Amino acid sequence: MIVSQALLQRERGVAGTALPDVLEHSGAPRGSIYHHFPEGRAQLAEEATEWAGELIARRLEKGLAAGAILSVVDAFSEDWIATLRESGFAAGCPVVAGALDPTTRRAAAAGFERWERLLTDALTAAGAANAESLAVMVIASIEGAIVLSRAEGTTRPLERTATQLHSLLEKELTT
Repeated sequence: MIVSQALLQRERGVAGTALPDVLEHSGAPRGSIYHHFPEGRAQLAEEATEWAGELIARRLEKGLAAGAILSVVDAFSEDWIATLRESGFAAGCPVVAGALDPTTRRAAAAGFERWERLLTDALTAAGAANAESLAVMVIASIEGAIVLSRAEGTTRPLERTATQLHSLLEKELTT
């Protein structure tokens, strides 16, 4: 149910994702929501936002453990380009969807902060002078470009952002 909530909220937003839709998508029996999520819809949405934030954090950790910051940022952008195309530009980031709803905003903020710490640590270790600012810029740029791409129905904003991020990070990491 958590995965279904996250997948649905990335297309419909938190408020637009109804419990019957989550049940249908997940195949879970009707009574299971209140059994597993006694606080109901808000709890499910919060846990889905947390889950999505952690999923992305684990992907970042895995890539960054190899010490390949540029490859991680490139792969992250490429994965989003594929997701946008495959979904007909309907699917965005479930953590961004969580950031737009008051019931899940804290969970989204925690996810973003975790990503920022991971990137900051990796950039610092690689010798970037403004690691903290660069980390925020990477996250904000990619997430913002995903929103623009969805709105425009083209991957152009994300492709251009990815190219610029790569160039900027490459310069920052070689100086």
